[in-house]
Amino acid sequence: MTPSADLDQVFIGWDVGGWNCDKNPTSRDALVVLNATGEKLGQPWRGNLRQTINATTTAADFLTAILGLCKLAPPADTTKATIAIDAPLGFPAAFAQLLTGGAPLDQIGSSHENPYLFRLAERRLAEEGLTSLSTVKDMIGSQSTKAMHTVARFAKMIAPGVWSDGAQLTLIETYPALCRTRVRGVFPKLAKPINGPAADIMDAEVCADIAQGFVLWRDWLEPPPTTAPLSEGWIWAPLEYDEPAKVSQ
Repeated sequence: MTPSADLDQVFIGWDVGGWNCDKNPTSRDALVVLNATGEKLGQPWRGNLRQTINATTTAADFLTAILGLCKLAPPADTTKATIAIDAPLGFPAAFAQLLTGGAPLDQIGSSHENPYLFRLAERRLAEEGLTSLSTVKDMIGSQSTKAMHTVARFAKMIAPGVWSDGAQLTLIETYPALCRTRVRGVFPKLAKPINGPAADIMDAEVCADIAQGFVLWRDWLEPPPTTAPLSEGWIWAPLEYDEPAKVSQ
């Protein structure tokens, strides 16, 4: 196992599977851990995190457990970990308002212009020509509720699209397909296969890269606009540069 002395700062990518993904051989939870220099630590892991989430009661316990799955030693009390998650960490604000008895919208757009089906971040992606999935109408509700449950269990929102336990753990949302599209030359070794176990691991590694960028090269990532509803979270992804800002710093 990698000793805890080498875990002062870690960046974790989590590609989220459904609640019962142990029954789905083609799509499961996957974890990849990087250190501050971008080197992979331990071993990538793939399986179902449901039991781990249920069995841990604090952020520190959860961090210890997921590092253990990746064959890493328990972290020190001073370890700082950032987890980038490939799953929506919020539902559309208009949809939530409708569910809780709020006023309906006056006008409903078509497809990705529909605020009941897509968050602001996803509607902005549609303007780039990227079709994203909807937590309301597509089959990612299981992954989204699993990720949202985990974030709510171990952290609180401290800024738009950023959650923390106030000590060791920071959590954000990202979207590997968007990351690959915006900066095609940055992830050449992580081109995603059509499906299968390798795809989950590769998505998790892109997530870990974004976690590293969030901490070390924040200007590389697009921040949420002031109009973004807090309840919807935010998809952290690179700006459309040929190379990340970290190259020139």
